[in-house]
Amino acid sequence: MATQPQSLRVAFGPFEVNAASGELRRNGLRIRLSGQPFQILQVLLAHPGEVVTREQLREKIWSEETFVDYEHGLSAAMNKLRQALGDSATEPKYIETLPGYGYRFIGSVELRPPSPVAAATVPALLPLHSEIAPNLLLMNPRPRAQEVDPNIDARPVIEEPFANAPRIGKDLQRKSGIGRWWWAAATIACVAVSFAVGWWVHRSRTASSTLHLVRLTTDAGLSGFPALSADGKLVAYSSNQDGNQDLYVKQVAGGPPIRLTSDGEGNTTPDFSPDGTRIVFRSERDGGGIYQIPAFGGEIRLVARDGLNPKVSPDGLQVAYWVGAPGVVVAVPGTGAVYVAPLAGGAPRRVGATFTDARSPIWSRDGKHLLMIGYTSEKSFDDAGLDWWLVPIDGGGAIRTGTYQALAAPRTQSPEGSWGIAAAAPQFPGPACWSATDNTVIFSMAIGGTTDLWEIGVSPETGKVNGELRRVTEGAGNERQPSCQASDRLTFTKFETKADLWSLPVDLDRGKSRGVLERVTQTPASRQRVSISNDGRFAAFDSDQGGVLNIWIRDLATGKESSVASSSDRQEYPVLNGSGSMVAYSVFEGNKRFVYMSAPGGVPEKLCEACPFAMSWSRDEKTLLLLTGIPYQIDALDIASHRQTPILKDPIYSLLYARFSPDNRWVSFTVRTQVNRARIAIAPLDGSWPVPESAWIYIAEVGPNDSSNWSPDGKTLYFISPRDGHRCLWGQRIDPISHHPQGEPFAVQHFHGSLTYRQVEWAAGGGRIVMVLNEDTGNIWMMSRQGAR
Repeated sequence: MATQPQSLRVAFGPFEVNAASGELRRNGLRIRLSGQPFQILQVLLAHPGEVVTREQLREKIWSEETFVDYEHGLSAAMNKLRQALGDSATEPKYIETLPGYGYRFIGSVELRPPSPVAAATVPALLPLHSEIAPNLLLMNPRPRAQEVDPNIDARPVIEEPFANAPRIGKDLQRKSGIGRWWWAAATIACVAVSFAVGWWVHRSRTASSTLHLVRLTTDAGLSGFPALSADGKLVAYSSNQDGNQDLYVKQVAGGPPIRLTSDGEGNTTPDFSPDGTRIVFRSERDGGGIYQIPAFGGEIRLVARDGLNPKVSPDGLQVAYWVGAPGVVVAVPGTGAVYVAPLAGGAPRRVGATFTDARSPIWSRDGKHLLMIGYTSEKSFDDAGLDWWLVPIDGGGAIRTGTYQALAAPRTQSPEGSWGIAAAAPQFPGPACWSATDNTVIFSMAIGGTTDLWEIGVSPETGKVNGELRRVTEGAGNERQPSCQASDRLTFTKFETKADLWSLPVDLDRGKSRGVLERVTQTPASRQRVSISNDGRFAAFDSDQGGVLNIWIRDLATGKESSVASSSDRQEYPVLNGSGSMVAYSVFEGNKRFVYMSAPGGVPEKLCEACPFAMSWSRDEKTLLLLTGIPYQIDALDIASHRQTPILKDPIYSLLYARFSPDNRWVSFTVRTQVNRARIAIAPLDGSWPVPESAWIYIAEVGPNDSSNWSPDGKTLYFISPRDGHRCLWGQRIDPISHHPQGEPFAVQHFHGSLTYRQVEWAAGGGRIVMVLNEDTGNIWMMSRQGAR
């Protein structure tokens, strides 16, 4: 094969691979593809028309030191690549499979000249800190000479996003005499465009300004939730560098941080008062709430119970926050409410009380309004009831901004749907900060699997969207939690998370751990909810390893995984029957949810329309518990006839996460008593349906999104609870005669460190507890604009 000429862009069909930025685009829109699937595509494109063996891919992508199921990992990565390309293994357009041997790229490849950005000379950077950010696309590449600090090395620190690409090219060239063009392209990419992560779009309007990106923290764990002081000189943030989440403050110009809290009580989301003397924050201490502390440390004082994401008013006298269930999607009535409380002390006052759900308030610059997510529908997942609203804090009508339509408009469509909000109600982002210099609102939004910062113009006078939607950052990482109080600076968290299955061996009847947590999966794909068979052999979970969130089943003994019913629709909430032969799951079709069931590789059967999800199979596998109605109620579905019968309902409280007891004579469930609180309860299934509340037995206090599972003998109920300030696993003995709680709850497994539990569904059976745990890492970065008029 002839050697290809040097190029930074390789096109095939509607797709283009940009070696400079590490992106795959379709018709100009970025497609989610990173990690091993993207590396596989790189290698295949280096050999168009030729076979690349599975062993060659293993050598180039999975190092010898990586202890994973390589065969499964390669198959999963290839499935994800094909899903991103819309390709088929049986009728391929781009990637042909040679069974048992390897793969061949059969598409027509076109080499395109370097883009102007990729070919640009890498400029010298003006650092505000000793470590300079990788991957910054500068709008004006030449800093003014007088801005350079002679005491700081201003040479760019170049990270290589394709550090393995030159090695792959050289090795393949040495083995087969090909690949020179890819090696050259990747080498140029590493040098010329290693700064292409993001830019502050609206600041580029000022021709005389230069943008700089600086890393402010270098912690090994998770440092996030940054808050800038109004003068831009200080940043407060939360970090778990010592194992637990505490608050720190530091100067953005450099120097060591000052630790503000040392109790590890989940201290997060700080926000400065306008004069920079105080910081408000969320803490899990004493049941959770909003607290304040002097900016450089001192006495901590409670402001309001239960609050989340506090924001101080422009006059420094009040704090806005919301109360509710962060783990519940916004378009569910009764799961969020916004309040304003005086910082000096006093009763909170609800703002926007007419909304059925309200969250994420930020202040307008005049301090007279709050911009917030508001939901007006009495039904769940009703797109028509969702938007950002501008709400007067002293009463008066709320103004619908039109942000929802701006984000879901046809012009924002991408191959993955409407920028992550094809089913917009579940994924709709909230406002994060109102720019200090113009009427734009910065927020974080996921598109195609990568989360970036965006901005949109909102008029504080009319309350309407009045500007273009623009991307603020664009890169391989996930940028979240922006803070833009200072006029020329923006901080955010560059965030990464791993969501894998973990297994804890437990003597479930005795409530005793029989070992330590063991990681079950370890691939770049994310995972969410999990269910297991009664013998603990099979696990069903939802994962995006095929390119879109679908249901997968894993044999926990062999590690083999297979998709249950591959679909372009979003699939969630798998519930495996006791034998592991059938799984029920939820599907988003448009803005509605349906429940299906399917055997692995079988034909899915629709069980219920407008049902959020299934929850539990009976022991004989003839009945399925479903979530229905508003408030949520629990129905029993007869599998043969599809007839639904309400078994648990309440006129006020939502009831959810129901589980049959092992003998099918009882059911456990969660009673959401407030927007941010719930109780685990059990009820007898004696044929008197719906079971009256007088027959319910309350077991434990939990959070609004926590659930329970039975021991095999039915004498212990396990549940997730934030009772110690963290969402940990607990057990409660149940008296076999009265079925009331016996003794105090006991801890089974704590999650106080880097591993955290954030999901809804987990499972117990076969001598193990299986759940999805998250490992989060991240650090704080700052964009600044120098030379602004």
